[in-house]
Amino acid sequence: MRKRLFQVLSLVISLVLFSFVLKAQESEPDERLYNNYSVARLSFLEGKAFVQRASDVGFEEAVINDPITEGDRISTIDGRLEIQFGRRNYLRLDSETKIDVLNLPTKNSELTRFRLWSGHAYLTVNNLDREKSIEVHTPDSSFYILEKGIYRFDVDENRGTEILVFRGLAEASGEQDSYLVKGEQRLEIAEGRFAGRPVSFRAVAEDSFDRWNESRNRETSKFYARRYLPSELEEFEAELSAYGDWVYVPPYGFVWVPRNVDDDWRPYYYGRWTWIPLTGWTWVPYEPWGWVAFHYGRWHWAVGIGWYWIPTSIWGPAWVSWWWDVDYFAWAPLSWYGHPVVIINNVFYDRYTGIYPVHSRALVVVRKDQLRAPDIRRVALKPDVLKSVRLENKITLSSTRLPFRPEGNRITVEKLDAKKVILRQDSQATGLRDFKPKSKINRGAISRKTNIKADNGKNPQSINPGNSSGQPKAVRPPARDNSCSKVNVPKSAPSGKVTPKKIRKKEDAPFTSQPSYRSENKRSTVPMYPSSPRISVDTYRKNYYPRRKSTESLKRSYPTYTLQRSETFSPGRIKSSRSSTSIRPYSSPSGSISVPKIVKSSSSSRSGFKLSGSRSSSGSSSISSGSIRRKK
Repeated sequence: MRKRLFQVLSLVISLVLFSFVLKAQESEPDERLYNNYSVARLSFLEGKAFVQRASDVGFEEAVINDPITEGDRISTIDGRLEIQFGRRNYLRLDSETKIDVLNLPTKNSELTRFRLWSGHAYLTVNNLDREKSIEVHTPDSSFYILEKGIYRFDVDENRGTEILVFRGLAEASGEQDSYLVKGEQRLEIAEGRFAGRPVSFRAVAEDSFDRWNESRNRETSKFYARRYLPSELEEFEAELSAYGDWVYVPPYGFVWVPRNVDDDWRPYYYGRWTWIPLTGWTWVPYEPWGWVAFHYGRWHWAVGIGWYWIPTSIWGPAWVSWWWDVDYFAWAPLSWYGHPVVIINNVFYDRYTGIYPVHSRALVVVRKDQLRAPDIRRVALKPDVLKSVRLENKITLSSTRLPFRPEGNRITVEKLDAKKVILRQDSQATGLRDFKPKSKINRGAISRKTNIKADNGKNPQSINPGNSSGQPKAVRPPARDNSCSKVNVPKSAPSGKVTPKKIRKKEDAPFTSQPSYRSENKRSTVPMYPSSPRISVDTYRKNYYPRRKSTESLKRSYPTYTLQRSETFSPGRIKSSRSSTSIRPYSSPSGSISVPKIVKSSSSSRSGFKLSGSRSSSGSSSISSGSIRRKK
């Protein structure tokens, strides 16, 4: 009886302490400059692709789980890739495609914006919190997504742009007009001028890119009946279930245990670090399941289980504690309680403080010039090496943000084929320099507003530890002139006599997300075509699905409209003025059944008439139907 009473009292005390911890955590301000959707993920890759960061001149080869942020440019050569953004939204690129990421959601904006320069892209939208919050811009037109659906974009630099809406609703905006393109309709545009009106097409897979997109949609649409993750992470349920198992561990609830990992495996060990201006040093995991496990949650260890992951719903660049001196960098994963984890002789410590033991199985140490190594596992120092260099009683980990950023990039020219070369950046040849963040980012503990899914609905949150008093001061490397990035020219120039010149590079502020785009041809300066404020989902529904208030409205007689033309429609005759915007379809007055709107021609009219609801334009056009080439 006493034993049972003691257990009940212990549980009550634990719940009371837990409530105080939660209140203290929620009272702390959240100073992060990003949210869960500010960084997209390269979730699938086959073949070769490259990523050019906003602050870099050269490209780096893309890998799965690469973080994609505002200002990045992605180019595919002979492969295809998939970018996961938002909640279960996907952008898929075909080979020979180039796209810029202009905007991703932040704490102050929900806007997602891409610019497709050339090639073929599929946009699958499964979650759309607000209409027109996803935009796709091409050199010929701008597209605003109004409903969830599947959209394909084909851009030919010499012929124009074509949009095919397999399912959903989108606005296509040009120089003067805006069209609504609904499911199973297609539309062609060139230099802001429409070849005609939206026409129907058979929404079936016609080429290999269509079929590949369908297979990816089936793969990403898998759902499991038993869910262990918070609702914000439900799209990762199938991925984690394929590579690990769920085990119940009190007081955290169900935790995830990876399968088939090596004996010396540890978190933040198999992968590399990359610098992103918005988030700082961000971990790129090489495990296929690593995106959710290293950017959300915490890692613990237990006898008989090994390493296990505790899910949370707040994204972070890497949940680790740092230490550094003149020659070395060290880090270890953070525990549930905000302290670096320690494993010594199969004993796990989740609230360890003080000098960090070098023989802990959770510690990773590299030399200073190896922080950006392509594979940390290969350059990590062994415990006996750490003892030989006298680091045994020096390491004191802290949750302080690492106050360094890359100093510059050395660019080399790589030949791709007989006609193409690429500027590749050599991250190994860069130094580090100090920087002062514009605002402090809390990276040391679980967010105070995180809700973890467990059986009892409540889980303890971590306590943010303070900075260690023994933390070494920032190391200041010798000053260098960064006005020009050095280019390594091969001894033998490639065919075509490509001679690279010195490339000047602008130094962006550490948290500047606005990129400086490089103009490659005359179409790089094409402005975005604005959306019409009168076009919305409500406008579309009122026109195509009018509300019948009474039976009397069915007995009314309507006048007969006679269509007359004064001249034929010709895109070449449209001027660049944006004084008026034509909207399709026309919104009828409230309480009446909609009829096609006719804009009659006048002496000052630029086109004869415009009738909504027609399947194609009957006038002459300088752009022939079906001129956009699609790969077979």
